[in-house]
Order: sequence, then C-alpha cells, then structure tokens
Amino acid sequence: MALLGRHAAITRFGTDEFTGNVLFAVFFVLTIGLYCGFQSAVEDVFNRLSTLFRRREVMAIAETANGEKMHVSVEEPSVTMTQYFETNSEVSDIEESNATFEKSTDKAPFEVLEVVDDMRHIRFSDGEEAYVGIGLSDEEIILEKAYNDSRDYDAELEEAYKEYLDSMTAEERYDHDHGIKRVKKKREYGEEVGFFSSVSVQEIHNNPDGTTLIEETEQEVYVTPDGSVYYLEDMGPICNFYEKYKDTIETHEEIITRKQQCDEAFEEMQRHEELYNLEQVSFICAYITHTMKQFMESHELDKLHKNAEKWTKNPIAKFASVRLRSNHLSKEDIKHLCYNVGKFLNLKGNEIALFVKNVFAESFDTVKIGTIIAKLADKNPKKDRIPLLSAKEMNYLFEHYKRYKTINLDIIPKRLAEEEAKAKLEAAKKKSGK
Repeated sequence: MALLGRHAAITRFGTDEFTGNVLFAVFFVLTIGLYCGFQSAVEDVFNRLSTLFRRREVMAIAETANGEKMHVSVEEPSVTMTQYFETNSEVSDIEESNATFEKSTDKAPFEVLEVVDDMRHIRFSDGEEAYVGIGLSDEEIILEKAYNDSRDYDAELEEAYKEYLDSMTAEERYDHDHGIKRVKKKREYGEEVGFFSSVSVQEIHNNPDGTTLIEETEQEVYVTPDGSVYYLEDMGPICNFYEKYKDTIETHEEIITRKQQCDEAFEEMQRHEELYNLEQVSFICAYITHTMKQFMESHELDKLHKNAEKWTKNPIAKFASVRLRSNHLSKEDIKHLCYNVGKFLNLKGNEIALFVKNVFAESFDTVKIGTIIAKLADKNPKKDRIPLLSAKEMNYLFEHYKRYKTINLDIIPKRLAEEEAKAKLEAAKKKSGK
C-alpha cells in the first residue's frame, strides 16, 4: 500500500523522487499503526472463524452398575448413548456412535460435600472430612492428606511440651511442678494511709544586672492522712526513729482505740463531775441558807446563792454585791463564811479575799485585800456567830448532806472524835506489831 502511494505520487502527480520516498515512509508508518491497533480485533475474528469449522470434543464419564467408571472421548457433536441392564448379569452396556471408551477401576480419592465461598467441604475415602481451598488441585490435596497422615502428632505435642518446660525459669518450673498459680493483685489503700507525691521547690536568684533567675526543682514528698508533708531527706531520720522505738510505739489503731477509751472516760468523768458540782452547789446553797437566813432578806440571799454558784465555776468571776439585814454580823463572821466555802472548793486565800471584797462590798469598802487575806483565819470563839471550819470539817457536813439533805453542825465533833479514836487504834496496832 505504501509502494502504491509512492508510485502514484511520482507518476500521476509529478512529484520528485525524494517526496515520493517521504510519502512512502508516511504510508508505511500509518499502515503499521493501523495493524497494531486492530490486531486483537483481527485475531478474534480469525479465532471465531476457526471455531466454526473445528469439530468439538466431548468427555463423558459412564459408570457401570458395579461402580466401575468409563471415560468416553467423543469427537462428533452428536453422541447417542443408551444404557440398559440385564436381569441376570447386572452389567450395563453403552451403545454409541463414533466414541471410544477407557475403563478405569480406581475409585475417586474424595468426594465434594459442599462448596462454601472459596472453600470445599470434602470427605476422603477413609471417612475423614476436611475443608480445602477451591484453588487446590486434586494432586495437592492428596499430597497434603498423605503428609498429615504420616505425622506423629503425639510425638510432636510431647516435643513441644518439653520445649515449653525447658523455656521456663527456675521459679516458673517450681510453680508448675507444685501446682502454684501466681496472680498479680493491686493493693488497695484506705483513707488512713498517706501517699507519695512531688512538689516544685523554687530557688530565686537576683542577678546584679537586674534580672531574676528562678531554679525549679521537683522533689518527692510523702503526704500523711492529716495533710502533713515530709520531704525524702526527712524520711531517713523518721525511719531510724521508728526502727529504734517500733517495739514500744503504739500503732495507729492502738492510739485511736486508746483515744476513744480516754474520751469515754473523760465524758464519764464529766458526767460525774457535773453531778458532783450540782451536789456541791446544792450543799453550798444549803449551808449559806442555814448560816445567813437570819441576817439577810430572801432576795439578797438569792443573790448570794447565785454568787456562790458562779464561784464554783470561776473563782475570779464578776459578782454582785449583797446587803446584810443588820450589823449584828461582824466582819470576822463574814470572813468565816467565805473561808469555809472557799476551803471546801479548794480555793486559795487571795481568791477567797476577792470574793469577800466584791460580794460584801458595803462591809469591806475601806478594807484592803491584803488585810482580808491576813485575817481570814482569825477567830474569837466567844464572839463568833459563824464558826471557822476546816476543809475536812466541811467535807463531814457535805457527806452528811448527801445522805440526809440537811445541815447539822453537831456531827462535826462526833466525826472528829471517831477519827481520833480510829487514829489511836491504828497507832496501837502498829505499836503491838513491832
């Protein structure tokens, strides 16, 4: 085609030979390009034409009544097979035209039960079932089956178990031999246990040029349950102290238990003290009433009772002054009254003198505290209306009051006599014992 184009260009159109050669090259290249582009289409057309004129071959498999398989190769498209059975021989014959048979006495190595996705469920002739890939050939499946049948799984398992034991550490082997199972458990702490943390400690440096350098250091600390912070450098002395005195130091639980016991005992003591104070106040008021009712009006006597009640709680409280009914009661009698009550309450001389000065201000207006203190215990048995009593004698009255709820001064000599007789008896026993 390229040559025809060159010839036409030179002879018919009158071009020179060089131009004709160029046109030849162009036509040649275009022809090759067209052939390469349509090559697949041309080959497909020729293949279809050859298929139309080629005789098809058919492979057929026939099976006899006794299970034998017959392979049939058929070249003609029309094959007629007729299968019939004889009653006595149980042999089937095949009548065919233009067919050749190949007899096979081998059974199939496996049968396909089902196909699931890209896997085949097969059963071998020995009854074993397996799943194999759909892309594996029969030969590959048979080889894999033969390899698996030849393996000694018990020996392999025993060898793997031996390697597993050999890979154990001494501790793991001991646990395995003795049936020990170790489980890591995270310890949980209660609120009564502190914790470790870190704090930032700053060290500030003021440079001569006016700048400031701050050095920050992270330090580990221990925080106690009550919020106290201890640095690691403090833990050494604390641990040393604990190691030295740990046998004598009470545990936290023991301290808490002892504190609870102390609190309970203190509360019990407070209850008894309150009861005792109430009895004390009741006794003091009864003693004041017994002693001063003939010298004071009732409302003034009530004021004196309130002052005495304050005195039992606070010896230097602010007291209200009271007035006497007449001047028949001397200053010594007033001091004796306050002295007796003050000694019963275990008060000091200056506290008794302040009570006398503040409560009986009208009688002791011009008397100084020092004078009152110096003459608190002065007495004149012939003129005194209120006798001066000691703390022991006041306790005699108090014990009698708790039992009988009355004030009886006559029991004092009796109790003193009993005490004296008891002391003499004890002295005689000691003397005889020597």
